[in-house]
Amino acid sequence: MVRHITESVRMAVGDLHCRSKNSPLSWTPIKQIIIYWLPFPRGAPTALELMQGDPGECEADLANLSQLVNRLAERESATEWAAHPAFGPLTGRQWGVLSYRHADHHLRQFGV
Repeated sequence: MVRHITESVRMAVGDLHCRSKNSPLSWTPIKQIIIYWLPFPRGAPTALELMQGDPGECEADLANLSQLVNRLAERESATEWAAHPAFGPLTGRQWGVLSYRHADHHLRQFGV
């Protein structure tokens, strides 16, 4: 799961491109409700690009994730961000909230 979360942060900072799903989730009112309010549903589909790669050494994967989270935070004031495959264009704040909530969702899933 650490690798999956890492890949999602790579997507947020623009290191990993995911194919657009062209869904109604990209409409601003729906996007806002999902990103900021609704709980993440169990079993929701994810981009295939976020499910690739073999798990590595846990300590190395955690160190890589930590570096990516720092990069995400450093980009806070950036004006251009990668598009999300389901939500479309996002601001830095939206990427930050979504990244936090996504990681929290999976940590809770495994009782961490």
